[in-house]
Amino acid sequence: MRAMLRTLLCLLLVGCSTALPTDDDDSATSDDDDAVDDDDAADDDDAADDTPVPNELPGYSGDSCPTMVEGTNSGWESYGMDRQFQLLLPDEPEGAPLVFVWHWLGGTAGQINGALRVSDWVDDGAVVISPESTGLDFEWDTLGSTTDNRDLTLFDDLLTCASEQFGIDRNRVHSTGMSAGGLWTTVLTMQRAEFHASTAPLSGGAQDAFYTSPAEPIPVLVTWGGPGDLYNGFSFEEVSEAFVRNLREDGHFVPECVHSLGHTIAPGSPEAVWRFFQDHPRGLTEEPYADELPASFPDFCDLQITD
Repeated sequence: MRAMLRTLLCLLLVGCSTALPTDDDDSATSDDDDAVDDDDAADDDDAADDTPVPNELPGYSGDSCPTMVEGTNSGWESYGMDRQFQLLLPDEPEGAPLVFVWHWLGGTAGQINGALRVSDWVDDGAVVISPESTGLDFEWDTLGSTTDNRDLTLFDDLLTCASEQFGIDRNRVHSTGMSAGGLWTTVLTMQRAEFHASTAPLSGGAQDAFYTSPAEPIPVLVTWGGPGDLYNGFSFEEVSEAFVRNLREDGHFVPECVHSLGHTIAPGSPEAVWRFFQDHPRGLTEEPYADELPASFPDFCDLQITD
């Protein structure tokens, strides 16, 4: 029955997903040091003015944030439910970027972490949070209300509590995920753009009827597996192309990575996603990829593939 319902929901809404194989020098300060050069002070002020002020945190849905621990967090309350997630921390989490990673249908946080090799991101200084779903038909609350939604609330709670506990850089918050996680990353792109610097759905997307304009400009790296990116006869290519088109019509920067390997994570995709996040903090005044993508991106990525 659950399988039949998944199939029906796929046809009615945006598709569904499938599990994947897993593979400074300190010195004494003199009186002269207190006299700061005016030009330097002006430069510092300019630099400060260029840093965007993050939006107010969404807040925690309970009384006070539960403590987060490195590794597996179980029984972590959100939306009145006990939730579970994996937390990976760099040596210095204070001021670090935060990346949310969302798993596929029937998958786990450990599997998506392995498939995307997020340990490399952590070695580069990122905090990574990979939630476990509650086993809905789309894994994540893709079909739920946007104002009363267990997984939007989970995102809000995790962002708020990670910010309070670790002092993460709220101008460098990103989300990615594959399949069901790609669809959920699509929802977050549309519903939580004000808290993200950029997103990168892998085999996600949204049909025209379900597209909602993000509240703020947001760069989005959209990846899918070409015409063969199918599940239960549903085309992730169609919904990805629709999502790209609508985002671009709204003025968002959207490069594409279209491989030919179907419904899977293609080699080179994890590195491209992480590079995209590193190069797209919130509040950019100039698009670093306006003319071309980095040479390190896979050959199947381009600024515009679909019309």
